[in-house]
Amino acid sequence: MRFLHISLISALLYLLPAALFAAGDSLIISITPDHADYMYHVGDSAAFKIELGGLKTKAAPKVLRYRFTRDKTSLITEGELAADKAGLVLKQSADQPCIMRLDLELKVGEQTARKATAVGIDPESIRSTNTPAPDYFRFWAQGIAELLRVPMDAQEEQIKEDKVPGGKRYRVSLANIEGSRFYGWLSVPAGQGPFPAVVYIPGAPGRVYEFMTGTHPDYAENGLLVFAINIHGIELDRDSVFYQSLLDRIPGGFSSLGEDDPYRYYYRRVVLGALRAFDYLRTRPDVDTSRLAVAGSSQGGGLSLLVASLEKRLKAAAFEVPAMCDQTGVFYGRPTGWPHMLDRDSGSDERVVRTSRYYDAALAARFVRAPCMFTVSLLDESCPPTTVYTAYNNAKEPKEIFVFPNTTHPGSFTAERDLVCIKWLKKTLGEGK
Repeated sequence: MRFLHISLISALLYLLPAALFAAGDSLIISITPDHADYMYHVGDSAAFKIELGGLKTKAAPKVLRYRFTRDKTSLITEGELAADKAGLVLKQSADQPCIMRLDLELKVGEQTARKATAVGIDPESIRSTNTPAPDYFRFWAQGIAELLRVPMDAQEEQIKEDKVPGGKRYRVSLANIEGSRFYGWLSVPAGQGPFPAVVYIPGAPGRVYEFMTGTHPDYAENGLLVFAINIHGIELDRDSVFYQSLLDRIPGGFSSLGEDDPYRYYYRRVVLGALRAFDYLRTRPDVDTSRLAVAGSSQGGGLSLLVASLEKRLKAAAFEVPAMCDQTGVFYGRPTGWPHMLDRDSGSDERVVRTSRYYDAALAARFVRAPCMFTVSLLDESCPPTTVYTAYNNAKEPKEIFVFPNTTHPGSFTAERDLVCIKWLKKTLGEGK
């Protein structure tokens, strides 16, 4: 069975105008679709009630410009209206499954206000544009064989300042391919194990600082042992200047390194390191190996999809606004997910297209066998909702998707949103043997 949720937080917002923005101290725009779940079918006329505030200046012209697009990429229609009254209604339909976005710009004299909202048009019918590499599993099996030839050499150091009363926290280092090492923070709940365990993969740039400082909701507080990994193969617990200086030395960013060759692409070592993290968890007596999960957000969500396609002994997998999805969308007038492999100077470079077929998270979704959950933000431009739906729609049942209508990518990362994921994991992992 498929499940689609509008978050409780978003549902509470239905009691208010759907979206507010103020420019200066006066101009205000609110937009409210006529479907409370923000979902429509192809051909439906979606009605958007628009309320304007701050129109007291009588002499200045008042103009409302509107623009309907598919995913802010392909134009549906645009125009302008005289904004001489407080209440307006715009209606628009779409002729194909998409995320239909409405962008408004209100100009009153020298003042300008902008606001956007988006709705789904049969989003569960959106299909990915990319095709998997025919040797996908052979390619990754070669990497796993390479990994298995490297002794794990697990090194652990317990941290005295435990964040969870009665729990334990460790710095962990594991040997990885190419003479590298893989680092992470292990948090063990209080009480008697064995515990369900989660490998958590962070978003970009991905040094798991939030787990170090305690600003991330702690999985261990909810009874989940969590191994939060640092994808970059660099030591933990240095200051932010150190990590940023390393990233700054990489022209174009780390996510493009080696993208013209799947064997040299930056994320190959990362995916294999995450698989090693599961090997490590299986050596620990405080882990219930029948209740393992992977979770991640943004970059970590995309990497979690790749890992879940290869790690077949998972009981649950959670992907929050996953990146790395539908990398060839640009060839079809659609957005691509971060890191937008084919939106950069590579253009239609066939070498990059080939690499994408091994690392496109939407394609990996079709190989995931564990129950899974997704979150999607309808105003996300880094991990556009269309790309997230390509992954969700490729995933097998059982699966759920939690929809956050008026949320951008930065707004996707809150304690409340993370708790949605944690609660789902607790429910899905269930009780041990």
